[in-house]
Amino acid sequence: MENLFRKRITNIAKIIIGSGLVLFLVFYVEPKSIYETYKKADKIYFLIAFLLLPVNLGLQFLKWNILSKKYFGITEKNKVWLSVFYGISGGIFTPMKSGEYFARALPYKNVKVLDVILATVVDKFIPIFFAIIIGGTFFIIFLKGLIGFSIELASGFIVIYIISVLFPMYFLLGNSKTSKKIRSWLKSKKHFVGIINRVRFVKSLNSKTLLIIVAISLFYHLTFTSQMTFLLIAFSGEFNFTLFFFAANLIIFAQIVIPPIALGEVGVREGAAVYFLQNLGFVGAVGFNAAISLFFINLLIPSIIGLTLLLKRE
Repeated sequence: MENLFRKRITNIAKIIIGSGLVLFLVFYVEPKSIYETYKKADKIYFLIAFLLLPVNLGLQFLKWNILSKKYFGITEKNKVWLSVFYGISGGIFTPMKSGEYFARALPYKNVKVLDVILATVVDKFIPIFFAIIIGGTFFIIFLKGLIGFSIELASGFIVIYIISVLFPMYFLLGNSKTSKKIRSWLKSKKHFVGIINRVRFVKSLNSKTLLIIVAISLFYHLTFTSQMTFLLIAFSGEFNFTLFFFAANLIIFAQIVIPPIALGEVGVREGAAVYFLQNLGFVGAVGFNAAISLFFINLLIPSIIGLTLLLKRE
C-alpha cells in the first residue's frame, strides 16, 4: 500500500515538474517567438517529418515482429501491431516509459509478462546504443566548438568514449573466458541478476537475427533523427541538413542521458533542443517547436490510436 502511494506521489510530482519545465521554457523562449516561428514554418518540411511517422512505426513493427516470433512463437501480425500501439500508449506518460514494457504484453495472452518485458528491453537497447554512440561522438564535437580545445584532443576523447561504451558490451556478450567469468560473477550478485537476464535474451538470438535487428534499429535511429532534422529545417527556414542532423542527434542523446525527471520525458527534450539550437546560433523557439512537434507526431498520435484500440478490446 505504501509503495502504491509512493508511486502515485512520484507520478504526480513528475507531471508537475514536466508541466513546470514546459511552462518555464515557453516563457524563457517567449510565447511570441514560439508563435511567430510556428507561423513561418515551412509546411513542406513539416509534412515530410509527419510522413516519416508510418516509416517510424513500420520499423518498430518489423523489429517487434521478429522478436515476438523468435521469443514467443507469435506470427499473427495484428497482435504484433496491437502490442506496438498498446506499448506506445502505456509508455507516453509513465516514468522512463516503463508502462510500455507492461502494455506490450496485453495482446499476448499466453506469454509471461516478464518475458515480454525482457524482449522489449532487447528491442529498445539497440536503438539506444546507436543514439549513445552517434550522439555522444557529436556531443564531443559540440564541446570542441563550445570550449575550443584542439582537434587532436577531441579525437582522443572520441576514441576513449567509444571504447568505454563498446568494452562493457564486449565482455557481457562475448564468448571469451573473461566474458564468462564476468557474467558468472554478476550472476552471483543479486543486484545484477536483471542485467544477466537481459544478456541471456540477447545471446539467445542467432547471429543472422541479431544482425537484422541491428540493421533495422539503425534505420529506425536514422528515421526519427531525420524527423527531428526536417522539423528543425521547417522552423528555422534554413536548409542545412548536416547541421540540423547534428543537432537532432545531440537532442536525442541528451534525452537519453539526462534522468527522466518528468513523465514522457516532456521538458527534457524541449530544454535540450533550446540549449543546443541557441548555441548553434538559432533562436530557442526553433528547437522548442521542433521538439514539441516531434512529441506530438511520434508519441501523442500513435498513443491516441493505441488507446482507441485498447478501449475497443473485448
